[in-house]
Amino acid sequence: MLVNADLTEQPLPPIGFNKGDNGDFNSNFFKTIGNTLISTMVYNAYYPILDFFIYWGMRLAFRILDRGCNCNKFKTKTTNIQSYKEIYAGPIFMMNFKYSMILNIVFVTFMYGFGLPILFPVAIFAFVILYFIEKTMLYYSYRVPPMYD
Repeated sequence: MLVNADLTEQPLPPIGFNKGDNGDFNSNFFKTIGNTLISTMVYNAYYPILDFFIYWGMRLAFRILDRGCNCNKFKTKTTNIQSYKEIYAGPIFMMNFKYSMILNIVFVTFMYGFGLPILFPVAIFAFVILYFIEKTMLYYSYRVPPMYD
């Protein structure tokens, strides 16, 4: 976004960002940047679904390889309990990634949403998807989350 910005009107313009076509947030700015910004936000909305299926497939593949392509759930190639837990337990619940995704969606929506009003429904869609995916993952996939005080 800074590549197309013309920041010569600012008191201390950054070096190298003075040759853009767009001044402040005007209609040309949103015509140039809007398509990229909206497509990025739509990708952020669908990313939790992709993340769920990719990591679910990886865990399933590692479990199948551990069993030796056998359907017997009690057969394993691991030799100690720690490696068995790493294969068959779910991923660790990382709250920092969830917070960063939520803050990114909120910041971009409120920063550019008044020029691109379609960002508000996209943000609601992203939050609904994130809510249902994370709730499902908490119940069925993650290990016990860490206790925060």
